Amino acid sequence: MVIPISFYAKPSPLRERMHDFKEHSDETVRARESRNVAAIAARYITEHGGALAAKFGTWDETVAVPSTHHSDRPALQSAIEDNFPGIFAPFARPLIQGPGNMDFNQASESGFLPAGVVDGKRYLLIDDTFTTGARLHSAHHALVAGGAIVPAAIIVTRKINPSPLYGSLAMWNRQTQVAFRFDAPPWWSAR
Repeated sequence: MVIPISFYAKPSPLRERMHDFKEHSDETVRARESRNVAAIAARYITEHGGALAAKFGTWDETVAVPSTHHSDRPALQSAIEDNFPGIFAPFARPLIQGPGNMDFNQASESGFLPAGVVDGKRYLLIDDTFTTGARLHSAHHALVAGGAIVPAAIIVTRKINPSPLYGSLAMWNRQTQVAFRFDAPPWWSAR
């Protein structure tokens, strides 16, 4: 189950925030936006983590999808650990880059590989932005193929291209009329 916390269209302030927390040239801007992005994820898991576990299953560790340009530690993991330590289950780094090519809209069964034994472990998978899902799906595949259990994946933002061509305009129009509130029940709790 992939659960987006928020949606954005391009251009938008949220899209800029998601870019700036990883890529802005000014370190102070990166630090400020990292805190803002981490706050979205931390607040969501604080307010809905129990319901998420009750609905989809518990987890023992958190895995951030490895970043394309941040090989030492995924940018979202860094943002959360540096600003809101202890909110998520401990972070694990069970994935390494594999030989497979993950391209735009192209997941790969070997894009990531387990870095060690993952069999029987339970992970919450998190990512900052879901555009086509290639990296998230590749990470999920590597964990599950290695024997891990991934009850859910949460993403801070989901990019939407509001267009009748993609079938997303009606959903975008409907959702932009709903004020976001962290204290409102998540969409999946009623199912």
